[in-house]
Amino acid sequence: MAKAIKLLISDMDGTVLSSKQKIEPETIAAIEAAKEQGIDFAIATGRNYLNAKELTDQAGITCPIIASNGARVLTADGEELSATTLTTEQAQQIYGIISQYEVFFEMFCDKGLVTAQGATIDAAYDSLKEMSQESDRAKNVLEFFHDRYYVNEDVKMIDGFRSFIRNQTNQVFKFISFSFDQELMKKIWEEIEQKVEGVYVTSSGHDNIEVMALGADKGTAVKTLAKHLGVSIEEVAVIGDNLNDVPMFKVAGMAIAMGNGHDDAKAIAHQVTKTNNENGVGYAIRQLADRAWT
Repeated sequence: MAKAIKLLISDMDGTVLSSKQKIEPETIAAIEAAKEQGIDFAIATGRNYLNAKELTDQAGITCPIIASNGARVLTADGEELSATTLTTEQAQQIYGIISQYEVFFEMFCDKGLVTAQGATIDAAYDSLKEMSQESDRAKNVLEFFHDRYYVNEDVKMIDGFRSFIRNQTNQVFKFISFSFDQELMKKIWEEIEQKVEGVYVTSSGHDNIEVMALGADKGTAVKTLAKHLGVSIEEVAVIGDNLNDVPMFKVAGMAIAMGNGHDDAKAIAHQVTKTNNENGVGYAIRQLADRAWT
């Protein structure tokens, strides 16, 4: 008989977060109820640590966080268990490729989220502005990036980006690039894989690609966290919705895909739950607690 689940590790976007970008009260209640039944909870996200922690704090949840797609693993107290970083050369190469195209990009580093001030972002912004005249989705995304870069300044605009990278030795965790042009995203993905050695490329949505060092993936991070907590990998359940969740699906005792998830994630999952707007994480927790899924 399968071992009882002792640890549930959840993705954030498209999973534990609703489309309102928050953890809903019903989901919070399910997480707390699971803890009372001996099932601990943790996060595994592509977001950076500070942003992920802000969202869990808003929900009143204190838990370990796997951040930047597995590049960082931190305890509930914020102690860093592991950090897998890109080398300066890798970061320079990735930036060199991305900066050739009219796409938004962000670099996750010890200083937070940064991007390059100048032609690349300006061109991407102008292109999206033109598209927004004909597309409501493009208009919404334009507003998102405008607020992110120019109003709230969640992402720091850096002048002299190559020099900045040189000063971030062993502190660059991830690059993420965004574009509505899926063929362009595919082209950038393939170019990075062909030209940059020792990196792992994945995606958390049809309009982005994410680049980390090899070994910085959610599967490796899940094993690191489980070992630290004294939980066997067979006693770990993971839940997610996209391609960047597949590595943890492959290692955990139970893999649960969201109803709104990518087909490739659903294909290798042991179970499929409801969507993120239907409290899919809460539903999965109840199934695990009741031993309905084994």
